Amino acid sequence: MSNKHDPEALAIEDEKHQLDVPIVVDAHTEEYQEYLNLCEDFRGEREQKLNRKIDWHILPPLMLIYMMTYVDRSNVGNARLFGAQKDLGMSGTDWNIGLSLLFVTFAVGAPFTAALGKKYTTRFKLPLLLAACGGTILAAGCSNNKAAWYAFRLILGFVESGVPSISAYVLSTWYSSNIFTTRYSWFYFGATISGAVSGLLAYGIAQLDYHWGYRGWRWIYVLEGFVSIILAILLCFVMPGTPEASHKWVTPEEQRFILLRGKYTYGTDKSGNSSEFKLKEYLSAWTSPHFLVPAFSMFSFAVGIFAFSFTLPTIIASMGFTAAAAQGLSAPPYVAATFAVWISGWASDRYKKRVLMVVVPAFVAVVGLAMMWFSVGKPKLVGLCYTGCMLAAMGFYPLSPTHTSILALNNAGQSKRSAAMGGLLVFTQVGGVLGSNIYLSSQAPYYPVGFGVSAGLIIFGNLIVMTGYWFYVGAVNKKRAAMTEEEIRARYTSDELEAMGDKSPLYIYSR
Repeated sequence: MSNKHDPEALAIEDEKHQLDVPIVVDAHTEEYQEYLNLCEDFRGEREQKLNRKIDWHILPPLMLIYMMTYVDRSNVGNARLFGAQKDLGMSGTDWNIGLSLLFVTFAVGAPFTAALGKKYTTRFKLPLLLAACGGTILAAGCSNNKAAWYAFRLILGFVESGVPSISAYVLSTWYSSNIFTTRYSWFYFGATISGAVSGLLAYGIAQLDYHWGYRGWRWIYVLEGFVSIILAILLCFVMPGTPEASHKWVTPEEQRFILLRGKYTYGTDKSGNSSEFKLKEYLSAWTSPHFLVPAFSMFSFAVGIFAFSFTLPTIIASMGFTAAAAQGLSAPPYVAATFAVWISGWASDRYKKRVLMVVVPAFVAVVGLAMMWFSVGKPKLVGLCYTGCMLAAMGFYPLSPTHTSILALNNAGQSKRSAAMGGLLVFTQVGGVLGSNIYLSSQAPYYPVGFGVSAGLIIFGNLIVMTGYWFYVGAVNKKRAAMTEEEIRARYTSDELEAMGDKSPLYIYSR
C-alpha cells in the first residue's frame, strides 16, 4: 500500500515540496505541475531568501498594529489602579460589566470583518482600524461617567474585531503551511509584547498622576490613543496587501510561486483549494468539527487568559507593592511569555506536532494558576506567587497562535479558512465575557472562583478535548491513507476534489 497519505511520510514530503512523488496527471493538474516546477526553482536558499523578504515587508506592520490594538485593550487593568473606577463612580460589578461589553461587540463584529478581509483589500483597512481604536480610547480617556465609558467599550470591541482575523488571513496567503505557525507566533508577539509595553508605559505615564488636575488613567488613555492615530497614518504608506496585488518588492515569478504555494500546500492537497470567496464554503465552517473543536478549546483558554491579563496588576499589588511598582512588575511575565510563544511556534513547525503544542503550554498554565491560587495573599510566599504569574503567562500565550494554526491547516479553501478565523474570535470573545466576570472584587485577594474556573476550563478544553481531537484526526487520516491516489482520482474528478475542500480524501489533517 502506498504511504503517500501517511502523516509521517507527508511531513517529509512537505519539506521536499513533494517534488519526487509521482502523480496522476489530467487537464486540471497543469497548474499543479507549474507549481512543482516553481518549487524546483525555489528550493533551498532561494525560497528561504523569499520568505525572509516577506518577513521584512509583512510581519512588522502587522505586529505593530496588533500590539497597539492590544495595548489599547489591556491597559484597562492599569487604568483601574490609577483611579478610573472611582472617578467614573462605578462599583466592582459595574467595572466587570464594562470589561464584558468589549467582548460582546468584538464577537458580533468578528465574522463580518473576517469576510470583508477576504473580499476587499487590507492595505488601508488595518491602519484605519488602528486609527479607530486610538480615537476611541482617546475619547474614553475623557469620559466622565459610566454611560460614556460603556459606550466607548462597545465601540472599541467592534473596531478591534477585524485586526486579528484579517491579519491571520493575510499571513495564510503569504506563507506556506510549513511555516505558518512560526510566522503567526511572531505576529502574536504583538500581543505578548503589548502586555510588557502596556505595563511599562503605564508606569511611566502614571508619573503624571494629578498633573494639571488629571488622574493617571486619563493620561494613559489619551497619550496611547494619540500615538495609535499617528502610527496608523504612517502605516498607510507601508502596509502591504495580499499577494494578488502588485508589489514592487516581489518579481512576477515570485508572486506566482507565492499564490500557487498558498493554494496547494494547505493539507498537501494536489487538487488545491479555491481562492474565490464563496458564501456556501464560508458558512460550512460553522458545522465542521475542525472548526468547532479547536474553537471550544480556544474559548476554554480565553476565559483564563483575559481574566489573567485584567487581574494581573491587581494580584501583584496584593503582594504588597504600590500601584506604580505593580505596573512595572507586570511586564516580566509578558517578556517570558514572548520567549514561550517563539519556542512553541518553532517546535510546532519543526516537528509538526500541533496538538502537543496545545497540551504542553496548557499544562504549564495550570501549574502557574495552581501556584498563584495557593500563595496569593500570603506575604511569606510572594516569590512563589510571582513565579506562578510567570508560568501562567508562559502557558497561556502560546495557545492562541497554535489554535489559529490548527484552524488554518485543517480548514481548506480560503473562504472557509477565513470563516474559521473569524469564528474563532467569536468563541474567544465569549470566553472574554466570562473571564472578565470571574475574578470578583468581593473575593480579593484569594479569588477562588477566578482561579478555579480558569484552571478547570483549561484542563477540560485544552488537555482533555484536544487530546480527543488528536485521536479523531488520526482515525480520519488513517482511513484516507487506506485509499491510493489512483483509486481516489478514478472515483472523483479534480474539480470535485477541489470543491470538497478538506473533505477531499486527498486532504491530510494536521495533528
